Amino acid sequence: MGFARDPRNIWWRKTLFQIHLWAGLTVGLYFILIGLSGSLVVYKKELERAMIPHLVSVPVQPRQASFQQMYDAVREKYPTASITNVFLYPEGVSWSFRLAQNKQRIQVYVDPYTAQILGEDRYADKFLQWVYDFHVNLLAGSTGKLLNGIGGFLMVLMSLSGIVVWWPGIRHWRNGLRYAWRAGWKRQNYDLHKWVGLASAALLLLLGITGSYWTWPKEYEATLAWITRGPAKTTAPIVAPSPRETWQDLQVILDRARQTMPEGEPTLFRFASKPGDTHSLKRLLPSDWRTQGEDTVYLDPATAAVVRVDRHNEQALGVRLQRDIYSLHFGTFWGHHTRILWILMGLAPLVLFVTGLLMYWNRVVVKWKRRRERNSHQ
Repeated sequence: MGFARDPRNIWWRKTLFQIHLWAGLTVGLYFILIGLSGSLVVYKKELERAMIPHLVSVPVQPRQASFQQMYDAVREKYPTASITNVFLYPEGVSWSFRLAQNKQRIQVYVDPYTAQILGEDRYADKFLQWVYDFHVNLLAGSTGKLLNGIGGFLMVLMSLSGIVVWWPGIRHWRNGLRYAWRAGWKRQNYDLHKWVGLASAALLLLLGITGSYWTWPKEYEATLAWITRGPAKTTAPIVAPSPRETWQDLQVILDRARQTMPEGEPTLFRFASKPGDTHSLKRLLPSDWRTQGEDTVYLDPATAAVVRVDRHNEQALGVRLQRDIYSLHFGTFWGHHTRILWILMGLAPLVLFVTGLLMYWNRVVVKWKRRRERNSHQ
């Protein structure tokens, strides 16, 4: 009851305040850069495509080319590259083949009506890709990813400690929510820090938790499996290995996948990468969170037989939660409203750092300077 009624006199609250203060001052710049880079990549895919309209838009024609013809055109032009997947788009939009070559990612755009290659987009020198790589691994590979995982948990600590530090007690909780519009700039700076912190705490907590997933995916999945008492991840099925020369025509395979799962919009076709792997097609339903869709059909490359159909709403709870981590972190669910909110959340660390730094300057540095001046005159 001491913390509930009179929190400012509780010793551990004072300790937590110091942790909150020095953690914010120490890693505040890191939070700012991660937040701003996260805001920029919310619409990464859409912005990148908007920059190359001549490769994206195509005139609609009565009949589409064969999927196999499109694949062969790409394979002929890029014989040494690995073709990993293709994004399928509706009428009037080119299909985008993703290639990997010399550790570089290339998007090759193909007219689905003529099978003509329109051009390519290389990601090595693109600004938004640089921003994305910085956000994911600080441009430092596995080391940066580890630091980001630690940073995610620091964000959790900052969010929780901020709420505890703010709590004014039961009798004064309404005062803790007020904003003194007519007060001086110091009080308004404090209230701005308080309001932005309270408004963003829950979402920053969520972003911190989900952001650390890519550093420790196995530990997260094990935790989800333990909490839900069931599996937390699915793997693609395995089929009998077969030489690439014996694979079925890709148009036959695509048609079989569409017939098996006719509902929804086809979005992403993944090619088998090695013997024993399956091809797969994703479908997007209006209720899906992920922009690529949640439902998947797997097919044998050699026989075009359907091996398995995964429908998201039929999966175990842990699997659905694991799949939702990406959408929860980048805000790619519930349309543009959520994305805009996530962009604003990326600005919150900047506001909190600046207002927190001003409070520290006024309360500590200014007082220290005044004491030093007084002592120098004695």
